[in-house]
Formats: sequence, structure tokens, C-alpha cells
Amino acid sequence: MAESTIVKTKLDGTVQFAALGGGAYNTTTGALEGGAESYTAAFENGDLSFTPSSRTVQNYKDRGRITSPPSLRYGDDVEGTLSMTMHLRDLTDASAATMADIGHFLTGNPTGYVGSNWETTMASSAGAGDAEVYSIGMKLTITNAGDGTDTHSLVLNYVTGSITLTEGDPSNLSLDFVVNDKPEEVTWL
Repeated sequence: MAESTIVKTKLDGTVQFAALGGGAYNTTTGALEGGAESYTAAFENGDLSFTPSSRTVQNYKDRGRITSPPSLRYGDDVEGTLSMTMHLRDLTDASAATMADIGHFLTGNPTGYVGSNWETTMASSAGAGDAEVYSIGMKLTITNAGDGTDTHSLVLNYVTGSITLTEGDPSNLSLDFVVNDKPEEVTWL
């Protein structure tokens, strides 16, 4: 199939967060794993920014000078980043997930429904409860409104991060995430 000629916009995207020990999403199909808890972002600004995990490139120089051709080698992996903002609708809820509760979950201070029912994707398997760090899965789905077969997804299973509340008209939540998936396990579908 040739590259789509339809330019994608923020109106085409949907962001979902999920949690289940061992990974919330199937990295081959992008499907939510059975038993996973999920939350679909609403009232978000459509400003998601993503930089994938990658490998650094080392340029080895001859006495400080770049050679021709350069002596390039891959170095260490570097975590990716993801950020977005959404309008504040609720801080916590005992019966439904809220984005603020997901943010608290990621800081290691789980609250509300998320604190009681979500499980870190870092656990070795569903229900294992054997992980120290709280992480979640994230899926961005982009669908051409005029052609449902023109759908693309970005799937991540090991996202950590923080949340910032900013009061205003409207009040907003700023979400800053670290993508801990191996570069070759960041799934583009």
C-alpha cells in the first residue's frame, strides 16, 4: 500500500492509557490485553508530542577532528519522551479512572479507582504485584475520518512520568512521560 495522501490532524487522534502486569497492549496487533484496565483521554488539547527511544551515535574523532568518512558507532540507548495537555475535569474518583489519578499512580502515590484497580505494567505478569516502579501503557490511534481502513497506531507498554496541574480558564493537566520501551519494541502499526 502506498503512503496515504491524506494529511492527519489532531481531530484524527485518540489517546488511550492502560495498565496490566506484563504489558497492557499486544505489541504485534496493538490490541488491549484481556483483563487490562484502560482510560481514553477526553477534553485533551490534541498537542501530543512524541520522541521515540533511540540509540545514541558516537562519532570517534582523530585528535578531536572529524574524519572523512566519520567513524560512527552506536552507543547507549536513550529513553524516549511523550508529553500532552488536557483540561482538568476531576482530581480523583473512587469508581472511575481519572487522568489526575493516573498521574498520581505514575508518581508512586496511587489514588482513587486507579490506585485500587490498576496494576503497573512492570509486574512480571497480570496480578503478580512484584514490581517497584509504577508504569502504564499508552496507545495513540490515528484514523482518517473519511476512510476507516486508513488507521495507524503507536503502542508503548512501559511509560513512566509526572503530572502538573495548572489553574486557569480552563485549568489544565500537563503530562510529561518517559518512554522506557526498548527502541525496537516501540510499536508502529
